[in-house]
Amino acid sequence: MRSSDTLPYQRAQATALQAGLAEPRRFIQVVAGPRQAGKSTLVQQVTQASGLAVRYASADEPTLRGTQWIAQQWRPRA
Repeated sequence: MRSSDTLPYQRAQATALQAGLAEPRRFIQVVAGPRQAGKSTLVQQVTQASGLAVRYASADEPTLRGTQWIAQQWRPRA
């Protein structure tokens, strides 16, 4: 079997993220963890499979402190 015939690896956390995204929109879903652990890949795989419209924002920038940045990300874009 060619590697392109196999399904991508799905992390155990995918189930928890899928459940959170299926709930009514009341909270921001945050995926946190150490660098290079696969967080972005996890989010991309789950959101693509869900078919939901999502807003993805990386908070890697160390100067992003406080609630103003979160409020800006939460606001709908025009």
